[in-house]
Amino acid sequence: MNEDSIRTAFASNLAECRKAAGLTQTALAEQLNYSDKSVSKWERGEGIPDIFVLAQLTEIFGCTADALLGLETKTMPVFDRQRASAVKRRIIPVLSVLLAWLTAAVAYFVFAILPFSIPHTWLAFIYAIPASFIVLTVFFRLWYGILPQAIAVSGIIWGVALSLRLTFSMPAFDLLFIIASILQVLTVLWFVMRSRIKSGM
Repeated sequence: MNEDSIRTAFASNLAECRKAAGLTQTALAEQLNYSDKSVSKWERGEGIPDIFVLAQLTEIFGCTADALLGLETKTMPVFDRQRASAVKRRIIPVLSVLLAWLTAAVAYFVFAILPFSIPHTWLAFIYAIPASFIVLTVFFRLWYGILPQAIAVSGIIWGVALSLRLTFSMPAFDLLFIIASILQVLTVLWFVMRSRIKSGM
């Protein structure tokens, strides 16, 4: 096989493996600490990564380097393990968020049946909002790209501001939304900077 045929085979196999694993080009790039432009270039057959990245890819996809490069005559395997991993990446965050809301519902129920009255027990559901976004931030940082992470962090900012404002009904706490707005701008700038740094790699 010549260099062109290896590049073509690698491009096809990489795209097949990535899709079977349920990964976007950006998500794969983040696992490799490369830009999504590099992954796109490899999948167009315009280049092949160095041996270190190739080793990382074999680990991610659970196959050999020869299989990725098209040097094995057998058909590329179906990545059942990677497909299961992709399903796990979708289900675990949802289950974790539901657990946060279940905890809020249980707390509300317990407070409701107590022999003495506790005011504003409904706030348990408001507290579940930032708790849900904290959970999502962890999983999005592990498995997803920059945009979902930015959305989750924004959810934490506004969820905490809302929770504190509803907990403390003093007018001074309206200023929390100004603070949240500033934090939101800083969050956007931070994630834009991260995205630019990754794209410039």
